[in-house]
Amino acid sequence: MKIAVIGASGLLGAAVSREVLLRGYQLLPYASQAWADPKGKYEASPLPLNDFDSVIRQLFDQWPDAIINCAAISSPDMVDQNRELAKLINVESAKRLAEVSAHLGARHVHISTDMVFDGTCSPYRSTDQTNPLSEYGRQKLEAEKQVLQVTDQNLVVLRITIINGNSPKANRSPHERILSTLANGQSPTLFTDEYRQPCSADNVAQLTVELIERPNLNGLFHWAGADEVSRYELGVKILDRFGFHHDKIIAASLMDSVKSLGPRPTRLTFELAPLVNKVKTQPATLEQQLEEMHLPIHLYRWYRENVDDPSCYHPRF
Repeated sequence: MKIAVIGASGLLGAAVSREVLLRGYQLLPYASQAWADPKGKYEASPLPLNDFDSVIRQLFDQWPDAIINCAAISSPDMVDQNRELAKLINVESAKRLAEVSAHLGARHVHISTDMVFDGTCSPYRSTDQTNPLSEYGRQKLEAEKQVLQVTDQNLVVLRITIINGNSPKANRSPHERILSTLANGQSPTLFTDEYRQPCSADNVAQLTVELIERPNLNGLFHWAGADEVSRYELGVKILDRFGFHHDKIIAASLMDSVKSLGPRPTRLTFELAPLVNKVKTQPATLEQQLEEMHLPIHLYRWYRENVDDPSCYHPRF
């Protein structure tokens, strides 16, 4: 089976690409520009989503059996800075990739987000009323609607939560950002009243490829980790994992910061039924996710010189 992964250079896209190879399928990895996996597992071909004629030609030339769309401009700040470009990637390209899959007869998985909800009625079911508070959330919700209108067969829209893991450029996941902030001599501020249900990039990748293998499962589903935690609590656990004192991060209240940050969901958690009862992959616990976290290689010297308790973490290369 040929599986095309769009956005193969991102945190989730790279994990999905590795899972495709691990299961013995033929991988067709694509990124916005030519890119090589640092682990040497694959090289991604350029697929500029702002030139969709080129996208169509490449995908029709390869004729994949499945397309997994992990591509997105997922930073709310970046979306706000360039809404037109973000809409092109997050909405227009998402719809057209689903249309290409339908024309090819390929199974399609589109990755969406918990940010389509306002955080007032957690835990959310996939049938619950949406109400995004950010432009990013509004674009992802519009993408869902466009994708689901293409076909009701051979297609999955998968909403996921904040992702833990090891990104190819070591700058995307929560632990990478916290450690980089510390290395820059700053203390990250994390909210004690902003709750999430973090998931693992590797775990989501396992589920995504399993969904490719399960054509009987179609429609809109939710996936997350097994545990709910505040942003601050997650930060504390990350510090524990890598051997830093808790005073390295600053606890704050989201409610006290609304005026400066704008509205943000306070609690985003998912009801995982019915999907969790129908698949072999099971949600990863927070402890499992912490164990998967690696120290970014470029921070190794800084880490050795500044860690409070080096016995907490043994680097793996």
